[in-house]
Amino acid sequence: MTSTRERLGTTEKTCKLCRPTAYWVWESGLDQDHLKELISDHASHPRNKYQLEQATCTCHGKNPLCGDEITIQIRLSSCSSSIEKIAFLGRGCPISQASASIVTEVCSGLSSSDASALASHLRNVITTGDQSEMADHLESAWSQIEGLAAIQVNPSRVKCVMLAWHTLAHALRAPGKSNTVF
Repeated sequence: MTSTRERLGTTEKTCKLCRPTAYWVWESGLDQDHLKELISDHASHPRNKYQLEQATCTCHGKNPLCGDEITIQIRLSSCSSSIEKIAFLGRGCPISQASASIVTEVCSGLSSSDASALASHLRNVITTGDQSEMADHLESAWSQIEGLAAIQVNPSRVKCVMLAWHTLAHALRAPGKSNTVF
């Protein structure tokens, strides 16, 4: 059985943003410098990192292995259940914070079902390497997050990338409630 890394034909590079033991695997054909820049920019200058007033959905996610914490706050439109506003609060490694920042940029304006579909697709690509096609109307949103999917991390770092997306999905499942996921 071949590993995801072998199927994707990738090479490993040591991550200079996080712990030296973390490895990021860059899918061939993607610009490695652009991917590093994407993560570094969002980690250094997070978007939508503030307390959202009048949130409809709130979920707190925590990775007990490394201590990363993300709270996703969403205000859904009352008539269409689309994401009107989304913000996050949190602390953790640059990968988790960049991923949360990207969540807020990409998911603003999407329907809750489309945001959940993006989270599910990203998890599938990262964990299995399956790059099956997205729905046409989500291609634009996917192009903004495919950098995260191109970064195949060692198993302990997958949780860093996915924490915000997992928290988002849980927040959208229970509008009106505040919950915590690990």
